[in-house]
Amino acid sequence: MNIVSSVNNSGNNVDEENEKDKISYLIRKLPVLGNLFHIHGKIGKGTFSSVFLATLKTSTNQRKFAIKHLVPTCHPRRIERELQCLQDIGGTDYVVELDLCLRSAECIVFVMPYMKHDRFAEYVHDMTVDETRNYMKALLVALRRVHKFNIIHRDVKPSNFLYNRAMKQYRLVDFGLAQQYTTESNTSSQAETCVIESQPGKRKRNDVNDETGPVKNTGKPIDVQCICYGKPRICSICLSKSAQTAPRAGTPGFRAPEVLLKFPSQTSAIDIWASGVIMLCILSGTHPFFRSPDDCTALAEITTIFGSTKMQQCAKKLGRKLTFSENIPGIDIKLLCQKLQKRNSLHREEDPNTSCSNKNQEKIDTAYPSAAYDLLIRLLDPDHCTRITAEEAINHTFLAD
Repeated sequence: MNIVSSVNNSGNNVDEENEKDKISYLIRKLPVLGNLFHIHGKIGKGTFSSVFLATLKTSTNQRKFAIKHLVPTCHPRRIERELQCLQDIGGTDYVVELDLCLRSAECIVFVMPYMKHDRFAEYVHDMTVDETRNYMKALLVALRRVHKFNIIHRDVKPSNFLYNRAMKQYRLVDFGLAQQYTTESNTSSQAETCVIESQPGKRKRNDVNDETGPVKNTGKPIDVQCICYGKPRICSICLSKSAQTAPRAGTPGFRAPEVLLKFPSQTSAIDIWASGVIMLCILSGTHPFFRSPDDCTALAEITTIFGSTKMQQCAKKLGRKLTFSENIPGIDIKLLCQKLQKRNSLHREEDPNTSCSNKNQEKIDTAYPSAAYDLLIRLLDPDHCTRITAEEAINHTFLAD
């Protein structure tokens, strides 16, 4: 959910009419909402909700609130989980709090304090070292809070971590994709390829295991590994297995390798990876950093940084196999960030729309210490088992200074 700090003034009459209709609908379905608040307009929209700016009618200081209206098609379990997260976790350690929840039939709204904030694109290019340190520490403190409840946020990204630059305020929002997880390890005994997905009853030609006829599913465990492993074909043994599912929710560009490889036993480490992508954007002055339209392309982008060997090792631990047409060497993340930061700074210096203060600030404050890159590398560890935790990251040298 991308909540912007000002009401959309696009001038489009159709949009304005739709917005007024939605506000009227909310007040009609929830009269108490109209009794308590002045609803001014829409300030954000996501797949599963819309957010409106409102002020309390009885407030003398015009206290502002964000009213989140969930679309009627949201699954009740999703709504219940988000509500539970806000009630149990919110209100401390930079996690958004819930002031009120109202429901009438299929119409459900969450009322939360509104925080004016800056857009990530406005500050990602010129954050100072101290500002980056404070920003990342606040994000990781919020994630530590969330993970203590065995909850994965699943949608950590800049637009869900609000930042008021002038007031130095932070807030982690939008638990619409949040998921409970267990700390039990669940490893796969047999590797599977992540590139090929099969459906039962399909692709029975060219069965590399089948020389005498189809293999019957007797219900007994198969001890022998099939020989289609790592090949662009699927054997009858693999077709006889039940389909494996894994959560894939999240925003493209911020999904961890274990999500892209469809590993079923995902943990809070996927939030840490996403926070690492945010830090990568800041240290490189590049946003968005990953621009992948699909999971395979996303894996390819990550591989260009970490190399094919490291990614294959990561996939193998997850019971998957990645194949590449050639060996791809990894690159030095520190040198990459410094190169991109320098290139982007030169472009902004040549841009007449860039303010002089920002140009001078960039020249002085963008020399990040080695500790910052060390933290970045640990946040972006492709292996979720060895990836740093939020607690460990908060105590890292770069953030502890």
